[in-house]
Amino acid sequence: MEFEVQGDQGLFVPKGNRVNGTMLVQQGGSLFEAAVARGNVFSVVSQTTVTTQAGLSATTPGLTIANLNGSGKEVILWYAAWATLVSASAAFQAWLAYGAVHATAVVATTPSTTVINSKTGAPGEPGGVRVLDVATLPAAPVAVALLGGASSAAITVGLQNAEGGRWFHGDRKLQSGSNFSIQTSTAGTIFTEFVFEVVDKV
Repeated sequence: MEFEVQGDQGLFVPKGNRVNGTMLVQQGGSLFEAAVARGNVFSVVSQTTVTTQAGLSATTPGLTIANLNGSGKEVILWYAAWATLVSASAAFQAWLAYGAVHATAVVATTPSTTVINSKTGAPGEPGGVRVLDVATLPAAPVAVALLGGASSAAITVGLQNAEGGRWFHGDRKLQSGSNFSIQTSTAGTIFTEFVFEVVDKV
């Protein structure tokens, strides 16, 4: 016995076992693919570097996603990454940092102009959400995930620049009034990237 069920998270294929009556349910499609198909996924890559502060700071993080107060939206993080163009002046660890819900809004110093809808290719931020190349946060965030690190060795060592990235598969979320940013343990000059989904808060 085999039949298919189309759900809002992709295609599921339950399979029955005639011997003992058990049923195995397996997902036949990618959760990420389903999110893209709904038109809710966006990507952004910084086109110029930002020099971050040393440690978790409210000023000049590498890249910021801010879910605005009262947006009625939930931001779901799929991927975050960073890369250097030259060797770091001092070794650093990069973090995904979380700024808790705060009544004060993130100050948009330099809004990103490179936010793209992953399904349509249309540019522009989703409603209720700001994506900022340079921002001032309402308070210092906390580190919630490691994104790799860089040494001060010349980038010609190993024939590549320093970079780090991580798939989160939707397991990090932002409620209204909170934010994600990429930060470094010592000052670093980095490019940054996010892939995220925006859905209505239910």
